Amino acid sequence: MGLGVICIVFIEFCERICYYAFQSTQKSWLQDRGFGNAQSSAMNQIFGLLSYVSCFFGGWLADTSFGRYKTIAVLVFVYTVGCFMSAVAAHPSVNNVTLYLLGTMVLIALGTGGIKPNISTFGADQIDPSLPDAEKKKASFFMNFYLAVNVGCVVTFGFLVNVTVNGLPPLVPKEDGYFFTYVVSAGFMAVALVSYLAGTRLYRAESFLTNSNNVLGHVAARILNSRTLWLGKAALLGWCLIPVLIVMSIVQVFFDSMALTITTLVLDIISVGCLCVAHRNTSSWLGDDEISRGLDAVPVLLLGNIFFNIMYNTISSVLYSQTCQMDTRLGSGPDATQLSGAFFSLGDSFAIIIFTPLITALIPMLEKWTGRKVTLGMKVYTGIFFAMASQFTAAMFEYARLDAEVLPIPSSCAPMGDDGEHVHMSGFSSFWMAIPYTLIGIGEVLVNPVLQHYCYEKAPESMRSMLQALNVFAMGGLSNAVSAALSMATASWTPNDLNDGELQSVYFLNIGIAVVGCFIVRWAINAPKSPQSNAEKKVEQHELTPKAAVKSEEAPEVARVPSWGRV
Repeated sequence: MGLGVICIVFIEFCERICYYAFQSTQKSWLQDRGFGNAQSSAMNQIFGLLSYVSCFFGGWLADTSFGRYKTIAVLVFVYTVGCFMSAVAAHPSVNNVTLYLLGTMVLIALGTGGIKPNISTFGADQIDPSLPDAEKKKASFFMNFYLAVNVGCVVTFGFLVNVTVNGLPPLVPKEDGYFFTYVVSAGFMAVALVSYLAGTRLYRAESFLTNSNNVLGHVAARILNSRTLWLGKAALLGWCLIPVLIVMSIVQVFFDSMALTITTLVLDIISVGCLCVAHRNTSSWLGDDEISRGLDAVPVLLLGNIFFNIMYNTISSVLYSQTCQMDTRLGSGPDATQLSGAFFSLGDSFAIIIFTPLITALIPMLEKWTGRKVTLGMKVYTGIFFAMASQFTAAMFEYARLDAEVLPIPSSCAPMGDDGEHVHMSGFSSFWMAIPYTLIGIGEVLVNPVLQHYCYEKAPESMRSMLQALNVFAMGGLSNAVSAALSMATASWTPNDLNDGELQSVYFLNIGIAVVGCFIVRWAINAPKSPQSNAEKKVEQHELTPKAAVKSEEAPEVARVPSWGRV
């Protein structure tokens, strides 16, 4: 890779360290400030929701005359400010929840939206498409991009998350653990910004070109003009409900009302249902053109992402809570070092690193052995199956934890009990939780990057940025909205002390939703094909390649100029 590409990949490395440092420790920090188990989970899921919602803004801004280069620069700066603000708020002498939420929920979330839909595309822009080995160089770029994502995760889950609950004696006292972790994360983002700006003269001139047309405006106008048709009305209702359900998802976290939670879930179902029915065969009512063929991908992207990521999102909610109430000690003494529950997210990261090349090699072997293509549906169903296996395994471990004795040792990452002390851990080793985390990672390889690849192949050139923004939103935003509502709806099953609840019932509920989801996803995948659309055929014929195997929220795009023009 050239130096310019390295500068770009370095941003992704730093951003992943930073994002997961906050995303994986926010729940514990809020619990220590008096927020309950379910509410802290829901707030953490809202953080993810806002981060992915902002991708619409980042994707739109990059495709205007402002351009991708400036969008990344400005929003990385905003991201950095948010990190430092949150770090100050987490200092023991400040301890300001409002300032912390402003830094994370607003500035970091907004900054994330400038990076997720744009940085991989800007990196691909640096590869001259006229070179004879351009495709090979792109494959190499996406592989290094993918590695940067997972190396960043390893740094966070292997080191930083444990500093939050233990400190770094004798350099960092335990009470300064969160402050130290967040300052280090902010420092990474500051260095990333300097690196990005320093590499400006190394970037290809073509990557600074800006878009002369508003792609989103074209699509919105077409749908609005079709509002006299009943499917046009359904599409318009579905799209208009998205901002409403985002607001409702946030409000229901801060106001404990079952009616509000149920209303939010109903709005989720209505919005997704309208969009899937309307866009299962968009050309039948909108006309057969680029916009229709791009929108035909909406049902598969929404449903596949939601039904898988409802289970994936348990990594930062119930899986985390369960792990924290197990024996997290490294050793046997009462003062032994305790691991953060987020440490075991390493199982997810390592599973992706290990199983991506294995699955890449296995798919051609299966096709040769069976004489059939491994289709999009096969990959998605198998990925959902592994996620269900993760939920079932975690449920079995919860039964074992409940049968184990309660140790006279508070767990540093568990919620606060009624006595003002952290809930005590059970005598069941937290290392068993590496299994469900790993199963989730295998499922992720088979679903998230496969849907990203499907999105890339399905979209016409002129709609790739917008459709990828929708895919990223469905992956992390819409699924987090549903997860947050489910967390509040099942709050009685996940009290601060899990020994008084029914955590295993949450896992069985998720499995039941996933089983139903497989049939609904099948309905979406088997939708009528547009005569000019062969995306599904392309996806089925492609193997899962390294450039497609990017961590869930990063979606590779080819650096091409939209057909609506650049100026």
